Amino acid sequence: MNTIDTSPWGSLTGIRPVRRVVQMKERGLSDEEICRTLTKEFGISEEKIRLTLTIAEREMKCFPKPPENHASLYLDIPFCPSKCIYCSFASMGVDQMKHFVEPYLTALFTEIDATAKIVRNLDFTIDSVYIGGGTPTTLSAEDLDRLLYHIGNRFDLSSICEFTVEAGRPDTITASKLAAMRRAGVDRISVNPQSMNQKTLDIIGRRHSPEQITKAMELVSGYDFRAVNMDVIAGLPEETPEEFANSLEKVVAFCPENITVHTMCIKRAARLSTEENDIALSEAEKVQEMVRFAHKLLDANDYHPYYLYRQKKTLGNQENTGFCKDGFEGAYNVYMMEELETVISMGVGGVTKLLRGDRIERIFNIKDVREYIRRLDELIERKQYLYEYFK
Repeated sequence: MNTIDTSPWGSLTGIRPVRRVVQMKERGLSDEEICRTLTKEFGISEEKIRLTLTIAEREMKCFPKPPENHASLYLDIPFCPSKCIYCSFASMGVDQMKHFVEPYLTALFTEIDATAKIVRNLDFTIDSVYIGGGTPTTLSAEDLDRLLYHIGNRFDLSSICEFTVEAGRPDTITASKLAAMRRAGVDRISVNPQSMNQKTLDIIGRRHSPEQITKAMELVSGYDFRAVNMDVIAGLPEETPEEFANSLEKVVAFCPENITVHTMCIKRAARLSTEENDIALSEAEKVQEMVRFAHKLLDANDYHPYYLYRQKKTLGNQENTGFCKDGFEGAYNVYMMEELETVISMGVGGVTKLLRGDRIERIFNIKDVREYIRRLDELIERKQYLYEYFK
C-alpha cells in the first residue's frame, strides 16, 4: 500500500475547524484566501480544506446565528445495555446500575423543574431538544414516557425545530418506546450500528447483532419520524477497510436521512486504554482509506457533509462528520458544535454553554451518577448563574 499522509489537518488544533473558516468568511476573506491561509499557517491538506469550506457554506446558509435569547436543551440519560470498550462518557451498564435509574430520574426531574423556571424567567425561546447519553432508550417505555411528558410539561416547546432522542442500541428499541416518543413530539432519532459486522460488535462490547439493526429500522419505519440518523465508526479494533465498507454500504441501504461517520478515538478513560488487552488498532493509512471511501460512497448517494468536529487521539488524525440528505441537517448538532447559541444541559455530565456576543462561559454538571444525585442542590445552585450572565 502506498504511504498516505497521516496528518491531514497539519498543525491545526481544536475541535471546531469549520468555525474558524466561518469566521474567516465573515471577515470577508475569499475561498482562495482561506485556502492559502490554512495551507501556509497550518499545513492542512487540500482535501480537508475543501471539506471544511463545503461545510462552512452549508452551515452559514442553513443556520444563521439565532438571537441571544434563543437556546437548545440537552438532557443526559447515562445508562446503556453495556459499555463499549472505546466509550469514555459518563455512562454505565444498566444491569449493574438498574437500582440507580429511579433515583436518577427523580433527581433529573428536579433539575428540569429548576431549569425550566430559569428559562421562563429569562424569556428564552427553545429551538431544539436533544436527549442523549448513554442510551436513553435503555429506560423502560414507562420511564421514557414519564421523562418526555415532564419535559413537555415544564418547557414551552412550541417553537422548536427539532426534538431528538438517541435510540442508539437496536436492542433497546421497542414499539411502545417509539410510540411514546412520537406522542411527545420527538421527530428525529438515532439508531447507531457503529458496525454491521458481528465480529466487530463482539470485540467492542455491544450486545446486539446486525440482524437486530435491520429489525429495529423496520420497526422505526412505521412511526413516521421526520429524520433518522445512523452512526458508523471508521477504525474500530480489528476491522478491515473491506469490513467497514460492508457496514457503510448496508447502512446506506436503509436510506436514513442522516449518517454520521465517526473516527475511532483512543480516549484516556475508555476501557480500551485502561485495561490490558491485545486488541489491534487500525493503522492510520487504513483509517484514512475508510474515511475517503465513506465520503465517496455517501456523495454518490446524495448525502452531503453538514457538520464536523475533531478530537484528540483520533486514529489517523481524522475527524467526525455528519452527512445528510438535503433539508435534513441536524439543528442541535450545528448549534452545539459551532457554538451558535446557548445550550442548557441537564443530567449527569451535562455542560451548559452560555453565549452572549463573543463571550462564552460553561457550567459543568458532575459526571458520576451517585454524586449527581447526592449533590443535586449544588448543581441547581450553579445554574442560578444564568441570571447574572444574562442580566
